[in-house]
Amino acid sequence: MRMNLNQLRAFFFAARDKSVTKAAQSLFVTQPAVTMQIKSLESDLDLKLFTRHGKGFDLTDAGRVLFGYAERIFEIVEEMEYVLKGHGDLSHGSLVIGTTRSFARHLMPRLLSRFQEQYPGVKVYLKVGSSTKVADSVMNYEYHLGVIGRIPFRSKLSVVPYSREEFCLVVPTSHRFATQKTVAFSDLAHEPIIIREDGSGSRYAILSMLSSHGIKPSVLLEAESVEFIKEYIIQGRGVSFLYKPEIRLEAQLGLLKPLTLAEGSIMVQTDVIFPKEVDLNPATKAFLRLFD
Repeated sequence: MRMNLNQLRAFFFAARDKSVTKAAQSLFVTQPAVTMQIKSLESDLDLKLFTRHGKGFDLTDAGRVLFGYAERIFEIVEEMEYVLKGHGDLSHGSLVIGTTRSFARHLMPRLLSRFQEQYPGVKVYLKVGSSTKVADSVMNYEYHLGVIGRIPFRSKLSVVPYSREEFCLVVPTSHRFATQKTVAFSDLAHEPIIIREDGSGSRYAILSMLSSHGIKPSVLLEAESVEFIKEYIIQGRGVSFLYKPEIRLEAQLGLLKPLTLAEGSIMVQTDVIFPKEVDLNPATKAFLRLFD
């Protein structure tokens, strides 16, 4: 048989309050309606749940067993309502955000602190990977949204421009460029350049910029690790374009030299991305309101 929750609720309140009248008041129904629900439940179970004496009643053995189960069921229902309400008003919930390793260290802390000041009950999970990997994970609904360097358009994604982050040409302090005030793109035509891995938003932006100036770089190697790239430059093995906050310490220690390009600062557009044409969860909608 299938348990009817209205019948079970009438039984539970009557048994808990030891009164059909009080059960009716709690359920905002009439007393005959409660009595009818209990009789229907007893008929469906083919069991007596109460023994009546005078104006009162006691639970039978079967009634006591059922009351124990009903108590647990309605505790779970109450907990479920509380949790779901929390997801709606953002006192609970979760948010999975994808971003790049560099942005996770230098861009996301201030952004997430703004969000969590407003919604401290929402648990945030920060995942890292290349911009392309993050975009793919958002399209596959593995992440709720992403904060990445701009990459070629994805038709299944909505894009909100966020900020323009500065990248710079980085050379070892022993390099001939290190004593120059500025370097032109044309000076880089034969320089061995270390670039980020395929799928990186900064790689896409910088290679596009070089191409727009007619420069086809002499790529020495590709690497995912910024720490590896910095160490390779320090050893005098090549030059690279890196996110300016990433090399602040090495520049202060005199290990790396950030340079200004004659053509101007290298600014990489960052975007917030999320799936198109889906019902976003409340936490995602709240995060996106930070950019209104």
